[in-house]
Amino acid sequence: MPRRPATKTLHYLRAVYNENQVPPDPFADLVRQALQRLPNVGDTKVGISSLGVVGIRQRHPDCEHPDRPLMLAIGAGAPGERIGTFGADVEADHDDDLPEDPPEDRAFKLADAFVLIEGQELLVCTDGAMRGYASVEKYLRGLFNRANLAPATSAFELQPASNQEKRQTLEREGVKEITIKGTMFAATQELEGQDPAGFTEFFRRFRKRCQDYLAEEIEDDQEREVLASHWGDINVTTTIMPKGGTRAEGVVLSSLDDAGLDMVDEIPDDSEVVITTRSGNTIRTGDVVLKKKVRLLRKEQQNDLDAFEVWDELKTFHRELRQRGAWQR
Repeated sequence: MPRRPATKTLHYLRAVYNENQVPPDPFADLVRQALQRLPNVGDTKVGISSLGVVGIRQRHPDCEHPDRPLMLAIGAGAPGERIGTFGADVEADHDDDLPEDPPEDRAFKLADAFVLIEGQELLVCTDGAMRGYASVEKYLRGLFNRANLAPATSAFELQPASNQEKRQTLEREGVKEITIKGTMFAATQELEGQDPAGFTEFFRRFRKRCQDYLAEEIEDDQEREVLASHWGDINVTTTIMPKGGTRAEGVVLSSLDDAGLDMVDEIPDDSEVVITTRSGNTIRTGDVVLKKKVRLLRKEQQNDLDAFEVWDELKTFHRELRQRGAWQR
């Protein structure tokens, strides 16, 4: 069976504390301290309601070297929970679920996260039920508590690291127009850890309403199923620009400027934001929030990513960011 491809996003994040609550040790050292106190996989378990329990499955050999980035593989599953099966070759008009029990002392793995940590900076790649980096933030906070680190060490947020030069261009030149692009298929996918009140969710709901409207126009059930299989072929593009362009009322332009700065941080992987400044420059989502898409392969006959292959991609991205002068700016 050939290894199935998987396209993943590598997120560049920064652990941020309030100004008067910054611990004396770098974030990577805090994680190392927690791992020293919790040496076994079972010791690192933290309960997260949406995932079951989360723990550190593998530690890269470089973890023993404090002068090298710390790399970890995190897994999640629900102990005691059975997993349903699909009768791919069942010759019947109905497929019974036939759930399977997990082996003793194990849980079916529902999600993975792979991290590289250096100083206050993190690179994160997630798979399965972990759709964003919010779960990694929750887990690391719980890990610090489980290791009995000082309470103040858990008062952090993981925030997307940004290209300050591009952001300053956006702030200096202002926003002329914002174009948001996404597919109908993405409207069916649930994002974990995103603010439901943000523009991300608004644009997702808008696409879902468009999807529902198109589906209602098809009366035949089979044709509706065919349409559903092609949602990824239908693009939805929304452009926001004030009437009168740069001569619009000041409050209108200020509102657009604020929205543009929010969107470049907020828009998820399933959408793209293209902002044209009032000076004519173009800034895309990936220009401000530093991330990278990579093509990986799942293990042979196993629905998992290979930890060392993901770590290699994280190390490559880490090296590229350093060469660009974007790391730890």
